[in-house]
Amino acid sequence: MDKDLWEEICFILTETIPSNVSEQIYENKVIRVFEKLGWSQYKKELSVRESIQFGAANRMCPDIIIRNEKSEPVCVIEIKKPTEDLNFSGHVNQLSSYMRMLRTPVGILIGDRFKVFTEMSDSRANDIHLVEEIPLRKSSEKGVKFVESFKKSESTTTSIEFYVQNGLKKYNEKQKLRDIENRIIQQGFSDEIFDLVRKKLSEFYDSDLVDRVLEDYDFELKSKTINHESETYISNKLRIPRINSNDIDSKRTKEGLKIGEYVQKTFRNLFAHGKLNSNDIQNLLNPDYSKRVLNAGYPVLRIKSQGRADHKGWNRYYKEIYGDKYYLSAQWNVSHWDLFEPWLKEINRQGLP
Repeated sequence: MDKDLWEEICFILTETIPSNVSEQIYENKVIRVFEKLGWSQYKKELSVRESIQFGAANRMCPDIIIRNEKSEPVCVIEIKKPTEDLNFSGHVNQLSSYMRMLRTPVGILIGDRFKVFTEMSDSRANDIHLVEEIPLRKSSEKGVKFVESFKKSESTTTSIEFYVQNGLKKYNEKQKLRDIENRIIQQGFSDEIFDLVRKKLSEFYDSDLVDRVLEDYDFELKSKTINHESETYISNKLRIPRINSNDIDSKRTKEGLKIGEYVQKTFRNLFAHGKLNSNDIQNLLNPDYSKRVLNAGYPVLRIKSQGRADHKGWNRYYKEIYGDKYYLSAQWNVSHWDLFEPWLKEINRQGLP
């Protein structure tokens, strides 16, 4: 029954109107829709362009007000031609004003689709929340649910309240999902994944050995669904590519050394031959520079008095002391080759000032 009624509503609002329909004619079609849902103009349950005074000399005329048997507003409806943009903030603000003046918790914006809004207790002025957006398609399950909740019955008020609460629940879930996605794509999240893997492995193996093994792994967040046109990623997935020991290219080792071993050897030589000037060292002590230039999660160098551990107690620096004053970051993996080699080339090129 509800499905048949929704299909008839779609028929009335899509198949019985011309493409250039006026707002007045479309409004009459919407009135017919709500009469189909059981609301009567004769019984004053459905009020069209009712003039309502507010303040000393102001009046408003909402397109439709639906009232219960106690003449209390159940919802207010604002109607726009199907060609108008329902996302226009002016339409939403107008509906919000009507909802506030009438003190009704539900407002419906109708054009080429239905948009159901509600106002929560902590809402600011003209700030209403979208509960549901319903396309005018006969196959829409959302449309059937709308009919079930908004058709006139003895439990209409309860049905609408449940509809709104369920919509808000879905809204809150979407917000949390968005928060999680934002958290995943934040800079440094891969480092947190690395920490979890390192911590788990260190329960069974020596942490220094774990670090050496993890140099052969690259932690990268990628989507499950790829937009092949732009090659951008839409949702996220953890991928851990492992180096095949039989297929190591020149970028992954140098002089037979993996990235961590090569970095240690390099810094021994740089300090031994005085190739790092005071400005270079200050840069390497700076977390922003280290991240921007070498994509390091921690400053490349740390003053000896600061120790090797981070705020969680994990050692992030090699035991060896460089230049008699500094610890060197131990957080290197294969992805750092492409940044470290150009940096080293520039250091060797510039020489001493």
